[in-house]
Amino acid sequence: MRSRPWLFPLVPIFAAAFMLAGCDEAEQGRVLNYQKGTYLGQKDQALSDQDKEELRQRTLMQQGT
Repeated sequence: MRSRPWLFPLVPIFAAAFMLAGCDEAEQGRVLNYQKGTYLGQKDQALSDQDKEELRQRTLMQQGT
């Protein structure tokens, strides 16, 4: 079996790239401490009156009335 000395410098480079991939911006600021039975995320936006009416119309169509 032949020695591959060029392979050893690549290992830390790949390890660093793997660790930096975990630093995605989307992963920052999320809740890490959880409380059982309590939602700790961001609050939902309130629906507008028009959106509520569209949802009512959809449910009526699905009911078949």
